[in-house]
Amino acid sequence: MSASPADRGDRRAGSGNGAPVAGGRAWARPEVRWGAGVLALAGVIRLVFWQVYQPASFGDTAAYLRLAKVVAGGSLRAYDGTRTPGYPAFLALVGGDAPRAWIGQMALGLLITLGLYWVCWRLTAEPRLAAGVAATYSLLPGLLFFEGALLTETLTTLFLTGCLVCLTALEVSTKNRTAVVAAGLLGLSASLAALTRPLFFVLPAVLLPFVWSSGPGRRERWARSAAFALAPLVLLGGWLAFIDSKYGMLSPTVMGGYSLVQHTGAFFEYLPDEAAPIRDTYLRYRQAQIAARGTQTNAIWDAIPEISRASGLGFYDLSREMQRLSLWLIRQHPDLYARSVAEGWIAFWKAPVYWDLQLVAPDWLRAVLPAYATLTRLLLVVTNLAFLVLCLASLWVRRVRSALTAHATVLAGTAMVLGISVVQTLLDHGDNPRFLVPLQMTVILVVSVIVHELLKARATHPG
Repeated sequence: MSASPADRGDRRAGSGNGAPVAGGRAWARPEVRWGAGVLALAGVIRLVFWQVYQPASFGDTAAYLRLAKVVAGGSLRAYDGTRTPGYPAFLALVGGDAPRAWIGQMALGLLITLGLYWVCWRLTAEPRLAAGVAATYSLLPGLLFFEGALLTETLTTLFLTGCLVCLTALEVSTKNRTAVVAAGLLGLSASLAALTRPLFFVLPAVLLPFVWSSGPGRRERWARSAAFALAPLVLLGGWLAFIDSKYGMLSPTVMGGYSLVQHTGAFFEYLPDEAAPIRDTYLRYRQAQIAARGTQTNAIWDAIPEISRASGLGFYDLSREMQRLSLWLIRQHPDLYARSVAEGWIAFWKAPVYWDLQLVAPDWLRAVLPAYATLTRLLLVVTNLAFLVLCLASLWVRRVRSALTAHATVLAGTAMVLGISVVQTLLDHGDNPRFLVPLQMTVILVVSVIVHELLKARATHPG
């Protein structure tokens, strides 16, 4: 029987005769040296980042800062339900101002780097490959600059990386007690990701089959699954109960109706005359948005106050009504909805860069960065395409399928990305390219490990 990657990694961590290296000689281990090196590189990059950039605000930032003050007050009575509480809680924890949030997010970036390194090393037993994958996180402007943005992406990436770490620990564990703890922490990481970005509320359902199948027997499977389910039931179930009891919506936020208009707004003119006050008001804002930006996307957010006045509905009742009208439009025109969904799914893979270039100094760096960002974005789009090609090829090519299924962590990571890619476009047609950002490193990790497995198989069995 061939040794597992973890076993091979353990042997490489030892001395030449197979004996373990003493604790005082940890630096002799290549995985320690490469791990320390990639962490040092990440630290240096962030020190430079601190010198050349400033915290950037975007459209969602004001809402997060407002809700952070509510959370800091120790009560959710004034919480308006427009956002899940994860990121406001983080902002409250770090002090609620932009510089501290930036420092906190750069610290999270270092933890993400370590997590990615450990996962890749445990799966491949190749410290250099693991260091390359982990370093990528700091070298991509599309990911690094989110650490300087008062947005949820970096915190969500941390929790998703935590999921990968827990999945790997579950995969390599040899003791059921350790596996149960890993499963419990996996459920917690998935729940915290969902409370940071509501899109990930489906994540526990995606991961549960992998937790169940990790157990060698029925007793172990039930123990691991129960440990995994605890946090989602308590945290996510509790939050859904809070929103339902306060606003009468069984949803992670009260914004679902408005988000659906991102799809149905493109064919809002097909609403019946009984909805004329809402329909005609929105169409005016849609026309203005198309004239200004060439698309109707995000017109709803500017239109809400006037639609509320025209319809006589308050913010929450209007969201419910928008959801009702949107579902009616979807049933009446499934082809138009399907086209919008397809466009959103394609946009998901476009690897955007969110930054405020005017905050970059000195001037020469501001001039150089766009070209570098364009190059890295192109590389990410190619990587995303490779991910999709490998997933598709695994349906027909045995070697690719074997490489994809060689590690439960890689298979689970693939399910995470594909599952979220579908869910995000069913619910919204706005900033779809941004929705992949927290999962972008998962894509890179999956592609790297699959390619490594294919090359290893080719070396072992040429032809």
